[in-house]
Amino acid sequence: MSNILILAIVQKGKAQAMIAQAKLAGSDGGTILFARGTASSSLLSVLGLGDSHKEVLLVLAAEEKCEAIIHAMEEVPRLCGLIATVNCTRSFLQQTTCTSKKEPIMEGKWEIINVICNQGYAEEIMEAARNAGAGGGTVLNGRGTGTPDDVKFFGASLVPEKEMLLILVDKQKVDGVFTAITSLSCLHETGSGIVYTLPVSNFKILGE
Repeated sequence: MSNILILAIVQKGKAQAMIAQAKLAGSDGGTILFARGTASSSLLSVLGLGDSHKEVLLVLAAEEKCEAIIHAMEEVPRLCGLIATVNCTRSFLQQTTCTSKKEPIMEGKWEIINVICNQGYAEEIMEAARNAGAGGGTVLNGRGTGTPDDVKFFGASLVPEKEMLLILVDKQKVDGVFTAITSLSCLHETGSGIVYTLPVSNFKILGE
């Protein structure tokens, strides 16, 4: 079994409705990041990705559930944007590590490790990654989409703030860094985070 990353970029206010539909189809949840579109006017009518506020929804799903989840997400009314899927090289979801059995489309020297965790843990995770051979990382802010143990406050669920950590790692070091990250106790609580890796076909440092 392997996991697939579902990436959706939609207009502001739609991601929460999409994840509600995804959960009905078997998803465990997702993470919402906030962004703005930059598409040219020629694409605007097709993708709805003009220079305006957007939401990026990330959902890690079992391969066998992926098609049903995407179909459910598409059922949200007046949806405008795009949905894409990416095969994960390896993933850590619900305290279970999965490795893709598929051959990579392109064999590269690098992989990106993506870690989605509760706010405040990115530094601890990055320290573990560095100790295992990683260089640096980049932290993005987002929010979760609700879990069964959400705190109730005056009848409303308080959705935990999330951090997304992107780490570019030499493929020879990926297994060690991935193991170091997923061994951390802060990722072994229900709803505490997910980790997955994606292949990189080309990489260049800018400004050199």
